[in-house]
Amino acid sequence: MKKVFIPFILLLVFQTSQAQLLQLQDPVSSKNFNPDKYAGIRGTPLFQDKWIHGSVVTTKGVYPDLELKIDLYDNILFFNKEDASFELLDQIVSVKLFPKWPDTLQQFIFVKGMSQNGLRPEQYVQALVGTGAIQLYRSDIKQVTEMSEINAGMIKTFANTSRYYIKKGDQLKLIKLNKEEIMPFLMDKEAELNSVIEAKRLNLKKESDIIQVIQAYNQVQ
Repeated sequence: MKKVFIPFILLLVFQTSQAQLLQLQDPVSSKNFNPDKYAGIRGTPLFQDKWIHGSVVTTKGVYPDLELKIDLYDNILFFNKEDASFELLDQIVSVKLFPKWPDTLQQFIFVKGMSQNGLRPEQYVQALVGTGAIQLYRSDIKQVTEMSEINAGMIKTFANTSRYYIKKGDQLKLIKLNKEEIMPFLMDKEAELNSVIEAKRLNLKKESDIIQVIQAYNQVQ
């Protein structure tokens, strides 16, 4: 009985894991992107204008190999299918982009579902440090602004505003990029972090340097 039962369980596990990797079979069932939607508005509503290789985690499973664009104005994810843009309608959990594909070391990770301090669950929020005791997130908000230009009248333009959030435990706080607002979250390891800051000459007004400090905090035992 055991000889039959164990292989059967292993087969079920294998089939379940395989089913979690999804493939786009019928893009016609998804919304087609309308290129005229933002006609007349300068700038871009997108995270980046070009297609970026990536993967998507949804409530149904994982799409592992897609060309993607993220619309940060309407919080829509588009995928490229035979040189046409389609909206992915599945409920999305997270998106991972590889701007230098096939190199996977550099990546952008976006998550959905955050709802504290003015964040809305449908927003795409970039996880700059998405794991560990201290986490850092950036929300890029695209807004349409209007201004008057001589000989052109009122001109609409996409403007971007970046907001930063630190998360420690259940606390998620909107912060500015400076030492005064960041260090209170890191005080229990201040001596170790000051050594890192001095050795690497890190500037706690720069996003990339703050990422290094938080990563160092998470690695200190």
